[in-house]
Amino acid sequence: MQIKRIIEFIVFSNVWISLGAVGITLVTFFYAKLELNWLLLILVFFSTLFGYNLQNVPQREIHNHRSNQILWCQSNNKLIKWLIFISFLISAFLALYIMNLYLILFSVPFLGLVFFYRNTFSSKLQIRNIPFLKILIISICWCWTCCVLPQIVSSVCFNWDIALIVFIYVFAITIPFDIRDINIDEKNFYTIPQFTGPRIAFFISQLSILFLFFYSLYLANYPLCFFMIITNLVLIPSFKIRTEYYYLFVLDGLLVIFPIFVL
Repeated sequence: MQIKRIIEFIVFSNVWISLGAVGITLVTFFYAKLELNWLLLILVFFSTLFGYNLQNVPQREIHNHRSNQILWCQSNNKLIKWLIFISFLISAFLALYIMNLYLILFSVPFLGLVFFYRNTFSSKLQIRNIPFLKILIISICWCWTCCVLPQIVSSVCFNWDIALIVFIYVFAITIPFDIRDINIDEKNFYTIPQFTGPRIAFFISQLSILFLFFYSLYLANYPLCFFMIITNLVLIPSFKIRTEYYYLFVLDGLLVIFPIFVL
């Protein structure tokens, strides 16, 4: 039971997805051959922890395939608020220490996207409700935080290859979450699965990874090709709704192991 509680904390408190963000940032450092910036990695971890837990504050309707996560969040509401507070303070301090004024100003719109993604003030101000924008917001925010920002902070050069790979990869592995939530999301939400249907959305996800496979082959990056094969195999079960741990631990876990294939 103790092990189960630890796993639930790591997964449901968004520590796992935050480690995934660190993983993608490491991919950027390794791929672009940049010197590791440990403070930036810590910033990425806590800013992701802040952003994702912020989405867990509003009360949600309990659904069968998300019941454990929602019930855990409701039972640990004070803990989540403390995580939000602490991670925000650490993120703000590190951002002011690492980034110059221009980078902070450029990052403000992304903070706005996170804050208004699912806020409790007005449903009309929930950016995620704008048709087709939800998945783009997620992909853009991940690309900025884990790929663009590390390169700007650490180098005068910019590697567009890894930026493209990160954007499309996050886009591809986010689609299964929308397939899972197709019956939960509002009808005017218009996620990709709602518009195309689950089957076509699943193929879009698979084709996106297939594109990255051939792109990696073109770049002669064979370990990355192998990782794309692994990703496609892991995505296959997403055609049908699986347990919460498949999405929150296995799919998000791909982000954690990603750096191994670009060392």
